[in-house]
Amino acid sequence: MFTFTVWCIISTYLFQGSVAQAVAPSPNATAACQQISQGSAETQIWPLGLANLDYLDAKNHYWSATNADLTPACAVFPTTAAELSYVVKTLLKYPDVPFAAKSGGHNTNVGFSSVNWGVLISFSKLASTTVSLDQKSAVVGTGARWAEVMTALDPYNLAVVGGRIGDVGVGGLLLGGGLSFLSAQFGLACDHVLNYEVVLANGVIANANSTSNTDLFWALKGGGNQFAIVTRFTLRTFPVGTIWGGIRNYDATKGSAILNATQHFIEKNEDRKAAVIVTGELAVESLVQVWTIFFFYNGTAPAPGVFDEFNAIIPLLDQVKPQRYAAFLLSNNQINVNSLRYEYRAATVPNLPGTNGTDLYNAIHKNWVATITTFNTLLPGFIFSIAYQPMPALIASSSNAAGSNALSLNPRDGDRLWFDLGVSWLTVAGDKIADVAIATLTSEIPAYSKRRYPGVKNTRFAGGNLAYAEYNPLYSNDAQFDQRPYQTYGAASYARLKAIQKNVDPLGFFPKRTGGFKYT
Repeated sequence: MFTFTVWCIISTYLFQGSVAQAVAPSPNATAACQQISQGSAETQIWPLGLANLDYLDAKNHYWSATNADLTPACAVFPTTAAELSYVVKTLLKYPDVPFAAKSGGHNTNVGFSSVNWGVLISFSKLASTTVSLDQKSAVVGTGARWAEVMTALDPYNLAVVGGRIGDVGVGGLLLGGGLSFLSAQFGLACDHVLNYEVVLANGVIANANSTSNTDLFWALKGGGNQFAIVTRFTLRTFPVGTIWGGIRNYDATKGSAILNATQHFIEKNEDRKAAVIVTGELAVESLVQVWTIFFFYNGTAPAPGVFDEFNAIIPLLDQVKPQRYAAFLLSNNQINVNSLRYEYRAATVPNLPGTNGTDLYNAIHKNWVATITTFNTLLPGFIFSIAYQPMPALIASSSNAAGSNALSLNPRDGDRLWFDLGVSWLTVAGDKIADVAIATLTSEIPAYSKRRYPGVKNTRFAGGNLAYAEYNPLYSNDAQFDQRPYQTYGAASYARLKAIQKNVDPLGFFPKRTGGFKYT
């Protein structure tokens, strides 16, 4: 029986929802939820779910509050592939009911892991990490977060190639390829998936690996969520103990020195154990700029010379130190500010040699700041970010050595930079403004590079299609909903992905029923 307080919560929610959206799910959505609840997986159905902490966490725990605007007709929490199979088979009986599968909820695109008046499949209760007897692999539930995974592996002095922020979910990062602090040494995170336990579009449970369902195995390595729902990943482990890493913060006056050091690091560094992420932020109201650099070295101290140019720049705050890998990922969570609204958009540009390279990075940043200041309709609370993420040929060569994935990285394409452009703001009133602003800022980055440096080869470029190599691929985990990252993987890779998607899902269960980047 409901208490008076619970009824007040529901009544208030219904009143608020009547202004912004439909106030109830469709009869078919309700029927699907009721049938799903007859299975063995925990199922919380709206509106009674509003009094349940699991439902509220599934609905609201997203990095971007834009996803929390949506209200699932029910949230189901499978703990096994069999339970998920029952959910999928039930959904097949209700073809007009949308659904979403949620790992960590870190993707900012609305509807990719959230759903309005449909079925939300939350993997929060399928999140364990189990090390194999020979300690060469670990089975990880889709709902695990990277800090949890590394914490479980830490007593064994092991790690997997995974996310760079502890709170990020395992499922989304791996299906998008997965850029890691360990990528120069070992490749992308997806390169070290040994097996995917999946539920297919027809509800059948299967395994995809190097000997079974091999096309699907390849497609899931960076091809996204349109092929199957993954319940567990078997990941290759590596010996990793104490690492050297952390965050340093800098004021705006250090910007040019930081960008120069970034270009030099990409062009000159040969140490695969080293990695950086360089980010700048600009608060619109105050026009205050700050810089944050994530440093990483797979060892207790970096080799001499690796970070010398960065070390010469005096920070405002220095948190870099030897520490356990799991603790490092947990500390990186400090950049996560929940309850704000976020959007991200991806771009790729070449790392050009010498002064061309440093001039390009400085010009991009100068143009980024100048463009932001021209937006005269921005609302209070807007904060813009720009992340310079090195994509050196070292990563491509390590990725190739590990196997084959959907991104089809080629070390001959040379060194590039994956840009991640972001914006955060406070209220729904800023949503459309944010869409326009982030698209404008992102489109100018490769456009400027192409205008200013046509035909200039990027560092370590060894031959091939220069026009493609310098501006592709886009990193799908940073891409915005209207970008088409899979088409940037190259014509052959995209054609193969599209054919595999159609083969494993001939009725279009995924493209028609859930969010994500499409192959249609």
